[in-house]
Amino acid sequence: MSQPSATVQEKKPDPEEKPITIRAWLTGSVIFCAIIAAGVFVGWRSLGAAQFNQSCPRNAKSAHATWDGIQISDLPNSLAASFGYGRGTQVIETTLTATTQQGGTLPATIGVYVEPLTSADGAQAIPYVINADSRTLQRGIDAEATRVGNTSIYQLDVCIIAKSALADSYSSQLLFPGAKLAAGTSLPLTATFQSETVPFIVTVGLLPLSLLGMVYTTLILLRRQKPDLHISEVPRMLWHALVSTNGILAAIVSIGAVFATWNVQCYRNPTWGSPWPAILVSLVTMTGAAVTASSVPMSLAKDLATGKPVVQATPDVASPTS
Repeated sequence: MSQPSATVQEKKPDPEEKPITIRAWLTGSVIFCAIIAAGVFVGWRSLGAAQFNQSCPRNAKSAHATWDGIQISDLPNSLAASFGYGRGTQVIETTLTATTQQGGTLPATIGVYVEPLTSADGAQAIPYVINADSRTLQRGIDAEATRVGNTSIYQLDVCIIAKSALADSYSSQLLFPGAKLAAGTSLPLTATFQSETVPFIVTVGLLPLSLLGMVYTTLILLRRQKPDLHISEVPRMLWHALVSTNGILAAIVSIGAVFATWNVQCYRNPTWGSPWPAILVSLVTMTGAAVTASSVPMSLAKDLATGKPVVQATPDVASPTS
C-alpha cells in the first residue's frame, strides 16, 4: 500500500485585485497636499482672528495727579490677562474706590506705576515697543486710573502691548506710590501667552500625525502577519490596508484621538509652547495617541494586504491505494 501524501494548496492572487498605479499614488498625494494647504489657510485665519486690537487709554501722568494722601479700597486681589495664541494690545479693566484723608479734591486721572512683565525665571520680559503714531518709545505695559464722573470710583485700565511675546507666563506688580491700600502694598498682575503654533498644530498637523500613527501601526501588524515580508511588497500592502474598511475606521478614530490630545495638551494649556521642546513632546504624544487608537480596528483585519479573509492552506490527502 502506498503512503498518503499531503500537498499544500498555496494562496493564489485574487484576479479581481487591481494593482496600485502611479496615478493612484499621485492622486492621493495631490489630495494630501490640498488638505495641508487648506490647513495652513485656516491656521492663518484663526491666528488673525485671535489678535487683540484694543486701544490703550490716554496716559495722563502729571505732577499734581498723585496718590499722596489717598486711601484706596475695593481693589481685587489680583489681575489676569490671557492672550491665548493671539497677540496685540489688550486692556484689563477694573474699579477701585479712592477717598482723600483730608477732604481734598480727587484728580480726574492718576497714573499707576507698573513693573515690567517678566517670566518666572526672569529670562523673558514684555519688551518696549515703538509707537507707530508718535515714533516714541512706549512700554509694553502701562496703567492709569480715571475718575468716574464726580464720584470716588476710579476705573483702572491696564494696557498690555505684546505683539511678539514668547509663550510663557509673565507677572508684574501695580504700584500706587503715596497711597494707602487696605491690604498689601501692590496689586499683582499675570499675563499668559500660548505658542502661536496652536492653531496650525490642529489644522495642518491633524491629518499627517493621524496618518503617521496609522502607517506605523499597519507596518507593525503587516510584519507580524507576514514575517518574510519583502520591502518591495510594502507599498502595495500598505495601500490596501489603509483604503480598506478597517483602514477608514482606523482613520476616523485616530483623527479623533489626535484632536482630543491636542485639545488637552495645547488648547487648554494657557502657556503651551514654553519651553519650546514642549512642542516636540506634544507632537510625539499626539502621534502615539493615533497609534494606540488605530491599532484596534487595524488589528481586526484578517488580511491587511487585501482587506479580505485569509485563505488558509488545506492539506490534499490522497486516497490510499493498494
